[in-house]
Amino acid sequence: MKKTLIVIGICAAFALMPAITALSATKSIRSPLQTLPAEDYDGTFIGGLGRMYKENGEWQFEYHAYLAGVYKDKNRYKTLYGNIYNLDEEQVGNITIFNFRWILIGIIRNLEGGSAPIVGFLFTNDEKFAGRLMSLFGPAPHIWGQFDPE
Repeated sequence: MKKTLIVIGICAAFALMPAITALSATKSIRSPLQTLPAEDYDGTFIGGLGRMYKENGEWQFEYHAYLAGVYKDKNRYKTLYGNIYNLDEEQVGNITIFNFRWILIGIIRNLEGGSAPIVGFLFTNDEKFAGRLMSLFGPAPHIWGQFDPE
């Protein structure tokens, strides 16, 4: 019985580790789009938030929200600062993402001041990105889009 509790405790610690990391990392994140002067960014991005799936060999996208913002490509990671818009193109919040290879850590904020830390996976190249966000609250949507270097 004692060994079983120890194993359950270790498994719980590993399962909660991404959420704990996101909580501690997002405490120092500054407000999006106000961190650096515009000339310090490497370009802009546009994209979507929702469900991405493959049907009959073709990728299908169900948009739940749109993304638009700026990014900074550093040597080891990429930082994205953007706004989230609903399908009527009204701003509903903002997002800040730090992408280290395939792992992302960030925070989503709504306009009423509520926020949620996020972790997930984001695969990028020079032109496009796609991934999945996970949080302690709500669903786990996909995120996708394209970069526009300046």
